[in-house]
Amino acid sequence: MPKQTLSLFKAFGIELEYMIVDRDTLRPRPIAESILLDDAGHTTQEISLGPIDVSNELATHVLEFKTAVPAADLEALESDFQSAIAEMNERLAAHNAMLAPGGIHPFMDPSVEGKTWSQGDRRIYDAYDRIFGCSSHGWFNLQSCHLNLPFANEEEFARLHAAVILVLPYLPALSASSPIIEGEYRGFLDTRIDVYQNNQAKVPEIAGSIVPEPVFSFRDYQTEILEKTYRAIAPHDPDRILQHEWLNSRGAIARFDRNAIEIRLLDTQENPGQDIAICSLIVALLESLCALDIGTLKDFATRYTPQERKEQLMAIARDGYEADLFLRDLAELFGLKDDETSVGELWAKVVDALKAHPRISKRAPALAYILQEGNLAERLLARVGKTPTPQQLRDTMGDLAACLASGQAFTN
Repeated sequence: MPKQTLSLFKAFGIELEYMIVDRDTLRPRPIAESILLDDAGHTTQEISLGPIDVSNELATHVLEFKTAVPAADLEALESDFQSAIAEMNERLAAHNAMLAPGGIHPFMDPSVEGKTWSQGDRRIYDAYDRIFGCSSHGWFNLQSCHLNLPFANEEEFARLHAAVILVLPYLPALSASSPIIEGEYRGFLDTRIDVYQNNQAKVPEIAGSIVPEPVFSFRDYQTEILEKTYRAIAPHDPDRILQHEWLNSRGAIARFDRNAIEIRLLDTQENPGQDIAICSLIVALLESLCALDIGTLKDFATRYTPQERKEQLMAIARDGYEADLFLRDLAELFGLKDDETSVGELWAKVVDALKAHPRISKRAPALAYILQEGNLAERLLARVGKTPTPQQLRDTMGDLAACLASGQAFTN
């Protein structure tokens, strides 16, 4: 996304990451360098498919689909993304490959199947690999939906950052889609967040507590988050290759290069319509919070420490809607009773309170499906169980790829 000065909720950027898999084996196919080609047939890092750009990632079995410019109309994005996916699948068909959704490939071995982008300037990739060793799930095997929320000035940043801090811990209940890793269930509905929190453990300041610290000015963000991160990585990065704002790996990060806060915590869903439904709910919720008095909003954002919010986040990454609601900030704001103690009850209350919001009403069927039938991780477990066979996982991956190609919801 280019530099912008858009006010709150006037436009959005969405990024969706998908795996390239073999049509027969459903295993990862690291062929992005053969797919991302310019008009002369040379490998390039980004191509345009209408209003959607497609770019490379660290892993060459992953492609990122993203809005070329901030989009004011979330509704139009579903067909834009779906068209780009169809065109990319046509290109992949010549390689007997296709796109597949989901936060984690359920039977990938990253130490064997993980391949890094080899073209162009590799200094950043090489630095990450030298410091952290990237042949693991936390680097090679995780696909997410990123929601970019612009702000026009420091006051808007303060409101948005406070609201994001409040909302972030509860998001995996909606978006978890990664219950199986290396062929087994390991106790998390959102395993991607579990591996994400550990992939840079050598320098823990990079991810912090995943939920950002409650800072509300540009200067405080620089000193309390970014500069501390740069100092922590400096002994491992003497050439300052990584000391840029994108080094920050919290679940939501400020991108001052484009005046936006980027939520990075969401697993990718089975089709763009489901991702956009979740993003629409998040936007509507953030809009309602940003309308609060700024003092009230900051008070709620500072009520719990980042570590306490991380504990709530990880409980929800494990148990989804069934997780115990031990933080009571949003519960208080949306009038939950003392005996309403689950995350599922919170989200039901939020959706009901916001049901008249146009962003919610337009996505009511998809949101009702996610709330009633479960997040994608729960539907996957209902299909294959907690001890799936290799054939069950291959069949399910094929069904997920079909959902992505057709725009249909995954059913158990």
